Amino acid sequence: MFRTLLYLVLLFPLVGAAAEPVRINIAWEYVDFTQPMKLYEVKGRPRLWQMESVKSLADAPVGAPITESSFLIEPGEEKRFVLVLHNDSDETKYFFAAPHTAAPSAYALGFMFKCLCINKAYTVGPRETWYRVVKFKLFDGFVGKELTLTHGVIGIDEERARAFANEEGFREF
Repeated sequence: MFRTLLYLVLLFPLVGAAAEPVRINIAWEYVDFTQPMKLYEVKGRPRLWQMESVKSLADAPVGAPITESSFLIEPGEEKRFVLVLHNDSDETKYFFAAPHTAAPSAYALGFMFKCLCINKAYTVGPRETWYRVVKFKLFDGFVGKELTLTHGVIGIDEERARAFANEEGFREF
């Protein structure tokens, strides 16, 4: 009886405690690139990594903007959202994303971000809007209250973009 009571007292905080939401911040560092990346809620059921350059944002599977590129998520949950970049110039723009960094680095254990840093160059036409559907997952057992993930967005020329425009970044090696 005493042993059972002891187990209940020791385990009750673990069973009764609800997961605390974690603030996820998505940040960008730009190199030779001026168009800002924005986040939107996903609209409809587009496939993961769906990507296109469209004439109007209305042609993309986007809902409401995600303000300040930040959202709350609980451990064990995942969130799909859309990265959006509008090219307001009269020239085609080429870019790639350097792998994301996590801060604080001690919280880098326990999440997965299927994003855009996959050894691929991207293209957005003049006066067009580029989008990509991505997914973030926070695993049970994640430790921390806030995590910032930062990608470098690097502008490149057409020749370099062509060399890395294929889908090889998606395949396992």
